[in-house]
Amino acid sequence: MTGDARAGPQPDGHPPAGWPPDAQPSGRGAEIILDQPLDANSLYQLRASVAAHAHQAGLPRRRADDLVIAAHELAANVVRHGSGSGRLRIWRHDQMLHCQVTDDGHVELAGTTGPTWRIEPGHGLWLVRQLADSFSLHPGRAGSAATVSFALNPAAGVQPFTIGEHDEGASTVLQVAGQLDLNSADELTGAIGRLLAKDPAVKIVVDLEGLTFWDAFGLAGLLRAQDKAETSEGAAMVLTRVPSQLAAHLRETGLADRLNISADGQRGRPEAPEQTDAPG
Repeated sequence: MTGDARAGPQPDGHPPAGWPPDAQPSGRGAEIILDQPLDANSLYQLRASVAAHAHQAGLPRRRADDLVIAAHELAANVVRHGSGSGRLRIWRHDQMLHCQVTDDGHVELAGTTGPTWRIEPGHGLWLVRQLADSFSLHPGRAGSAATVSFALNPAAGVQPFTIGEHDEGASTVLQVAGQLDLNSADELTGAIGRLLAKDPAVKIVVDLEGLTFWDAFGLAGLLRAQDKAETSEGAAMVLTRVPSQLAAHLRETGLADRLNISADGQRGRPEAPEQTDAPG
């Protein structure tokens, strides 16, 4: 990318010159809170800056940690696989905190003509995609940009984690509310484990309507709970009334394919996976 883009959005709401097309703060009220260059010598300092500004912007501690990890992975990608230098910007708009890392130039590898930003399972950009609420990549010959976005919790959304349990016909319903994070994920998997211990073939409905916050550790807890149910013969677990933002994140990251989610959002009866006979 060429030019310096330290200015914020113009009075008419348009971005300043120098921002990569389709990868920039947009809309009235976009507030840029951090704008600094990056290179191999600034990666450590960058982590501290991102953490401080994320906390100041109101991002919960666990999600701020996720943003620091994501920003570091994007910056390291520029330093190690790109031009070696770039820029990091953070801005807030419409209850979202956005972080964009741009590469100052395009470095062609032997036999390639495209940018070196690749998303592969287990690699840095794959991890970034799992952590962020949304992720976009904007390659370009004059410079590429990657943007991650994290939802800012409204004050009313900061609630303690709770699990309510009741029977509903042939299913047991777990009503999950509050914040599903590192501190509460084990409570969810523990509740699933106790139900399976009482009835190895139990049908479990996990109602997420009351969920107000989640992070990577919370999502890992959901996956562990799903695995527990799937490995118990005859048991099943379904997620229902999933918040729209979480549902979009699960689809975008591919995690929706690993979870049993009610298609209509209603409390349906979960079905155990069908057993197929081995060919004789």
